[in-house]
Amino acid sequence: VVLTQSVLDEEDEKLKKLKLEWGDEVFSAVVTALEEVNEYNPSGRYSVSELWNFKEKRKATLKEVITHIVGQLKGKKR
Repeated sequence: VVLTQSVLDEEDEKLKKLKLEWGDEVFSAVVTALEEVNEYNPSGRYSVSELWNFKEKRKATLKEVITHIVGQLKGKKR
């Protein structure tokens, strides 16, 4: 799989084989994951922790993170 400057080569043989064997849903998930890895770590390819809003399937905003932390702290004080 070849990634260069946030560009994914969808003609890559491994990606073509993946799409044929597993279908569009798996292919799209892998492409999204590769793009996210490249976005956060273009040189290292190691994972980076990120706060996530699972209900809305997106990155959590700073406000959401702070609200969650404050809620957790209030629960511990009781």
